[in-house]
Amino acid sequence: MILRGLWERRTLALVVLLIAVVPIASAAVAPIYSAAALTTIVRDVVREAPVDGRGWRYTTTNGGIERKVAAFTAGAGFVEPPVFGMETSSGGADQGDARAYSVVWQDGQCEHVRLVRGRCPSAALEVMASEASELKIGDVVRLRSLRAARPGATVLDPAELQVVGVYRPGPSGDPFWFGRTLFDPYGQPSQNKVDALFTARETRTVTYISGSPTEGSWTDYAILRIDPDRLAGTDLPLMAEMQTLAVTAGRDTDAIVFSRMADTLRTINANAETLGVPALLVAAQLVGLGWLLLFQTVGDLVRARGPEIALARLRGHGRVRVWRFALAEPMLLLLLAVPLGLAAGFGAASLMIGALLPASIPTTFPPMAVAAGLAATLGGVLAATASAWRIATRPITEEWRRTPRRSARGWVLDAVVLAVTALGLTELLAAGVIADASGESVSALAVPGLMALGVALLASRVLPVVSGWLFGLTRRRGGLGPFLALRQVARGPVTAGSVIVLGTAFGLATFAVAAWTATSDDYARVAAFHNGAPAAITVEPVEPDKLTAAVEAADPGGALAAPVIKMSGTPQLVVSDPERLARVAHWDPALAGGKDLAEAMAALPGPDVARVWLRGERLRLRLSHDHLTQDWETQIKAAFRVTGRVGPVPITIGKLRGAGSYEWNLPLPCRQVPCELRRIHGELSRITNSFEGGFIQVRVESMEVLRDGAWRQVPMPAWRVDQDPRRTDGSFALSDTGAQVLRPATYDQEPAGIVVGEVGARAMPGLDNAFTHRVRPAVIAAAAPGITGAGVLMDLEQADSIAYGVHEKAEFQVWTRQAGTAALEAALTREGLRVVSTVRQEDLAAGYAAEGPGLALMLLLVSALAAAVLALGRTVLALHTAARRRGYELAALEAAGAKVPALRVALLLEQAITVLAGTLAGLLAGLLAAEAALGRIPQFAEPVVTPPLPHEVAALPVALVTGGALAATLLCALLVSELLLRGIRVERLRDTPA
Repeated sequence: MILRGLWERRTLALVVLLIAVVPIASAAVAPIYSAAALTTIVRDVVREAPVDGRGWRYTTTNGGIERKVAAFTAGAGFVEPPVFGMETSSGGADQGDARAYSVVWQDGQCEHVRLVRGRCPSAALEVMASEASELKIGDVVRLRSLRAARPGATVLDPAELQVVGVYRPGPSGDPFWFGRTLFDPYGQPSQNKVDALFTARETRTVTYISGSPTEGSWTDYAILRIDPDRLAGTDLPLMAEMQTLAVTAGRDTDAIVFSRMADTLRTINANAETLGVPALLVAAQLVGLGWLLLFQTVGDLVRARGPEIALARLRGHGRVRVWRFALAEPMLLLLLAVPLGLAAGFGAASLMIGALLPASIPTTFPPMAVAAGLAATLGGVLAATASAWRIATRPITEEWRRTPRRSARGWVLDAVVLAVTALGLTELLAAGVIADASGESVSALAVPGLMALGVALLASRVLPVVSGWLFGLTRRRGGLGPFLALRQVARGPVTAGSVIVLGTAFGLATFAVAAWTATSDDYARVAAFHNGAPAAITVEPVEPDKLTAAVEAADPGGALAAPVIKMSGTPQLVVSDPERLARVAHWDPALAGGKDLAEAMAALPGPDVARVWLRGERLRLRLSHDHLTQDWETQIKAAFRVTGRVGPVPITIGKLRGAGSYEWNLPLPCRQVPCELRRIHGELSRITNSFEGGFIQVRVESMEVLRDGAWRQVPMPAWRVDQDPRRTDGSFALSDTGAQVLRPATYDQEPAGIVVGEVGARAMPGLDNAFTHRVRPAVIAAAAPGITGAGVLMDLEQADSIAYGVHEKAEFQVWTRQAGTAALEAALTREGLRVVSTVRQEDLAAGYAAEGPGLALMLLLVSALAAAVLALGRTVLALHTAARRRGYELAALEAAGAKVPALRVALLLEQAITVLAGTLAGLLAGLLAAEAALGRIPQFAEPVVTPPLPHEVAALPVALVTGGALAATLLCALLVSELLLRGIRVERLRDTPA
């Protein structure tokens, strides 16, 4: 019986099934896509994390490392096989060398260093030393704490470690070492520490450690690295559990776990939460739209069975049996639609994931997808129940009327919905009751759904009223077609529902298109400023002069590349060559008072003063100074910029003993290449118990350099004392409360800079992160290249002159306006720079789009456009079904003399007015929602400080969507009208009603 009824109404049943499938699929897409997006976020954050933030270094001194590591990584399929190692440290060697030594074995160590001479250690007590240690093949190293028993000896003597190879450290940042500082970063001998001595694993079995809490033990460790390609969003709880075990390991066991995974997990959770709440709001609005579609479509199916249900009541069936009869067909269709919808959702989500996310992201089916699909089905269940109740309670004779009596549409429900919508919009826009992990209000994402529903409800009320106003006009002119069309629109039961569905769907679609165009433009704008130029090539740290020289050699014309050094902090600092930067960097004159970048950068260079370069074996200073009491002594020191070193190299010239000459050896590299004198300063030390204060003034009278056996006079430069700008004669003061520093005057006391944000009178970090100088604003801009918050853009020459050296946190880059950087990277490599990575502007923008808010907006865009197409199809079908019910009426009009063209116009106008009204209402609602919400919805996982975001909606995509929607509605109206006209024949009046 049920199947026969479905076959009799197969067209309507098929449409109901299809329309039921789509909302279920749309609802299921959200959790499936969100799960894949979460996997994308987890993998991206882990890949971008520092080396020691991508895993754990598990250490123990009691053995059993393999068993302990296996327990720690149980169930973690995303962890690579562990890299085992062992180590010990000693405070010095028996040869009188006081430097700290580390003896290390790590599985695979020889593949991650460059063997210069000799071979890798392969037997006990063999070691491999670095070039910087100045050890040679055949040398024997005896460490104080590493002991071994000689054959026949009764005591433990220092173990004799024989050097069998000399190595040079590999690239800095090699993940193999898990972020450890086993080597000097600049490959120079150190006064305090020697690069690691690599040994063989067998050394452990013949040595003992003396002076340690665990006598006779080495420290075992295992490096556990996460493989991002094996990670999934569902692994996040296990990663958090492992990090908790790592934190508590030192309290509960003998193990200690080193890692920065806590920072990585915080970043993952923050990004994940910026996806979770927006995606939930998007899914909720799509489910709500699906309810509207199902409510009306399933209601049509139940109403189509009205005469049959009335006949069942007439035959005396009980209420329960009538209800079961009324609900059987729609419930069967909805039950069938659930698996079909979930399968369709999985397929659609797979296509979205393949098109929008990285190729390696798998498509999974989370349990939330089933829950979302069932929630979407609820709209159809409610519609079937409400329609069945209405039919079961209406008079039986009313169900058999060909033209039902007109019943006024009540205002109560609409008024309640409009009131709730207005209240919700006020709360969401004014109070921002929903926030994500970044603290931003995401409640604005619920605005388009509420706005679209409210405007669509109003449009459904206004359209019949406006049609009624035109009744009088159509009585006098326009012919039969407009006369019939307006009256059908005004009294048609399908008009209101169609306008509501179309208006809501197209409102969401219009907002989604507007939001995505505005957000994409914002992503591109932020990426352009934050990256600084179309491409930013990061290189390993070198002295600024070498960076500048390499860029000049790689780009002789100066039109393609610019050297850049960035210092993070508050404020930020970006320094570069002004002329070169003006040719390659991104800039917006509107954000800088109308000044173009070349004009702004022209104000940055400081005084053109030659620096003090010295080359030779020794430095001699002739000093004069005040008398110093016997309670104090003074050490005079100097610092140099040495080729190959980023930081300054200090030397101690000697203790003050009276006016005269003082000399000391220059740093060794200064014998081959010039070194720059950066400062002369002193240290005042108390040598008695006297409470008398100390103060002395020292003046540099002359400087000489010993070169090739002869002393050569060094021209005295102009001097500067930052602590007392009035001192320019080469003198400086020392006291027990502070010391002045004498420096060559090669820079402005307050250098010029392009200032962004609230910098005020704060000191800049400087390249040495010393925060010693303020900047004079040459240009105040709302945004500048490379600056992500409050900061300053300065001349590289000035910043280098001010700083004593370059801090380890400084980032060295080469900016270029070329999209392709391969040739420039090769040229930089030939000039001695080591390229670390290259970030392009479009890659940065794509990274923003791959964050939580961007993924949620993409979900809204794709789903809303699909829902709009479905709503249009459902509306056209409803209008077609309603017109077919009036087939007798139209046939009677034709029999009474109405011309076919007039009936065509009537049908076409009726459908065109309805679909156009719904589409235009949706367009208006979408644009209003965009105006109200675009400035409030989160676009980035972390709020952007600079540049200011315009949130400009691109008119062309919105126009294309609107134009396409209007063209589709008119075409559908035309086709449906023609199909209906072909079914209108006078002979139909002879048919016996079923």
